[in-house]
Amino acid sequence: MSNDFRRQIYNNLNLKETDELVEIWQTNDRVEWSDDTFGIIQEILQERLGELPSQNEPILEYADDNKVEVNKDESDFEFLIDNDNPPEFYNPHEVLRLEKWINWAAIASVVASIISSLLELQRMHFTVWGFFMNNVEKSSIAWLITIVIFVFAVGLQCIVIYFPIRALGSILKILMEMEFNSRGVAKTKNA
Repeated sequence: MSNDFRRQIYNNLNLKETDELVEIWQTNDRVEWSDDTFGIIQEILQERLGELPSQNEPILEYADDNKVEVNKDESDFEFLIDNDNPPEFYNPHEVLRLEKWINWAAIASVVASIISSLLELQRMHFTVWGFFMNNVEKSSIAWLITIVIFVFAVGLQCIVIYFPIRALGSILKILMEMEFNSRGVAKTKNA
């Protein structure tokens, strides 16, 4: 975890009331909250209380099939979801779900790109083989050159498709965090 991201989580958790942090600490739900988040909560509680309250055994998975399991990526952004001061123009859960779908779309786009390029492999071979005057003896060399060109072209195509789509998903999370910070959400601390 980068220092800037850790500092951002610290600042947002520090806005929560002590009782809420104690409840998170005592529940010790490692499915909903990451280990890094617990380290930050421990630091904040030691600053506020001087000593840490007792903690339940860690919850590493939900035994009850009826309880909805929180996506690990979503739990890292749980501090952005403030029920007391919700955003007016979007639902944070929808943004996180959309970001997950965008990531899947990036992978699907790469697979589709590879499949569509494979369909053109024979045509590419004939084009390269034409430079050898369709000499049958040079067909294997033409195939070798075709495969090298194919791997390079498909690799470049996948890079051009995959990274911008993934960047879009990251930008959504960044914008959500910027909006959260711009609302000036501030709660008083209970010491």
